[in-house]
Amino acid sequence: MKKIFLIWIILMIAGIFTAGCTYVSFQQIERNSANQPAAMIAKQVIYELENGKTLQESLPADTDITTTITPFVFIFDNNKNLVASSSENSNFVYPISCLEQIDKTGENRVTWQPEQGFRFATVGIKYENGYVVGAYSLSETENNTSHFSFTLFIGCVIYAIGCALLLIIYQLIKRKIKDR
Repeated sequence: MKKIFLIWIILMIAGIFTAGCTYVSFQQIERNSANQPAAMIAKQVIYELENGKTLQESLPADTDITTTITPFVFIFDNNKNLVASSSENSNFVYPISCLEQIDKTGENRVTWQPEQGFRFATVGIKYENGYVVGAYSLSETENNTSHFSFTLFIGCVIYAIGCALLLIIYQLIKRKIKDR
């Protein structure tokens, strides 16, 4: 019986490792895909600015970022002053340190949490007259990850029970053969 228990423990370690790798992969794919709406809106605004539209003309429709998951944009001048925004009803201040990172790399992708309960995927891009930061709420991404985590946990429990049952059946068959 000790040997069977040891085999079960080894199977559990392998299962936990596999589940952990699966979770990390899923979470990273989900988080990185949240950058897409932010990057798309930032690049669209830069395109419009570079093709003669004014700051206000280049902005998407106003967005209440405290109640929606619609992407929004901040536009900063070269002195890192906010000059236009498609967000309304928000006192959130985008960190200057993120803009400084854009100076070094041309683009910066970070998770921004201006206050508890609000997390955004942001993509900041340097352009000729300053910086454009596209942002997208991570609420749906985090909901997907939570749902996946619960589903993965249930799968792990079923795996553990299934392995135990298979090992018990194996042990019973082995005893029957031995008793013949």
